Amino acid sequence: MLTVSRITTLASPDFARVDALYEAAFPYHEKREPQAKQRALDDPRYALQSWSDAGQFVGMIGAWDFGGYAYIEHLAVNDKLRSQGYGKRMLQQFLGRHPLTVLEIDPLTTDTARKRLRFYQGLGFQPNACGHHHPSYHPGVEDHALIVLSYPLPLDEAQYRQFSDDLRHAVMAG
Repeated sequence: MLTVSRITTLASPDFARVDALYEAAFPYHEKREPQAKQRALDDPRYALQSWSDAGQFVGMIGAWDFGGYAYIEHLAVNDKLRSQGYGKRMLQQFLGRHPLTVLEIDPLTTDTARKRLRFYQGLGFQPNACGHHHPSYHPGVEDHALIVLSYPLPLDEAQYRQFSDDLRHAVMAG
């Protein structure tokens, strides 16, 4: 079993390595500004997690717990440890604690995006047919289209509306 440590402040011992992975793994339009990182950490629904295997840092998850479901905002595996099953193990462990989970992936316009969809489907995630745009993290940057995946079943209309409201009013607040 992997070890999970929750990061609660920018001064937490694991924050630097988690943030370095986050900054390297995601494009600008999918990342929070520094002050927005602190606002997320201040929200009790948000958990920034450092994942380790026998003391070795393997990845990070930034997720929100909204009571009825969890939303994985960011997930990344240490690039030196890719293709060793850590992403799968992290998600399996996470899903064991969060039986209804939502995440987003890029539109299926590249081989990488299609491979990512197959990875998540192999773990039981289902694509949702709703047209979805993630709100911008930065002023002057457009919202971006993403595909919503949910585990273990597709979201119904009410569940998607709740997710969309939580995304706009909690995740992206401030």
